[in-house]
Amino acid sequence: MLNNIELELRAEVTLDHFEKLLTDLKNRTKLISQSKRLSVMFLGEINKYNFDVRVRTNSKNEAEVVFKKGDFHTHDRIENSQKIERDQFMGIVKLFSLFDFSSKVTERENFEFDLGDDVKLVLVKAGSIAYVEIEKMSSVENLEKNKLELLKIIESCKLKVLKDDKEFSELCDRLTKNSDWVFNGTKEHMDKIAEMLKTY
Repeated sequence: MLNNIELELRAEVTLDHFEKLLTDLKNRTKLISQSKRLSVMFLGEINKYNFDVRVRTNSKNEAEVVFKKGDFHTHDRIENSQKIERDQFMGIVKLFSLFDFSSKVTERENFEFDLGDDVKLVLVKAGSIAYVEIEKMSSVENLEKNKLELLKIIESCKLKVLKDDKEFSELCDRLTKNSDWVFNGTKEHMDKIAEMLKTY
């Protein structure tokens, strides 16, 4: 059974709820990591499939390239990742910018918790916007069973799942407006990312 489907549910939270949930989770479960993350995201289509490609690094000096295949708003995209060296970050960003995909640069503060049974919950803060991602790598065979498991956890945290692409797109639009910035592959934008990279 190949667990290559990223089953992921998302829920937006207020900053007050975020802080309360963070405190509660720290008290009752295991905090795996806390880090800042810089990502350059490339969103486009190849052979009628949507691809979400992310070149990212964090404040723990870890870097990787992540490929997600499937509709951008769905909770069950196929995912694969490859660790890279930090000094490869800018070169790989330049390579993917040749695709002319829609692209943006994001910065997030992540608090990642291990809930057991291969379930990971991440509290994410982007300026004044906060949200939760809960995920479990799954296969086609166990997808529905695992989704029910994640929904129960979301409910226990008193969260409301983003239910459709309209709600997800609205959140993404607010993130782009208030926190992220559109990347166009120019030398000016490459230089800006290189400067940001120095703080990680």
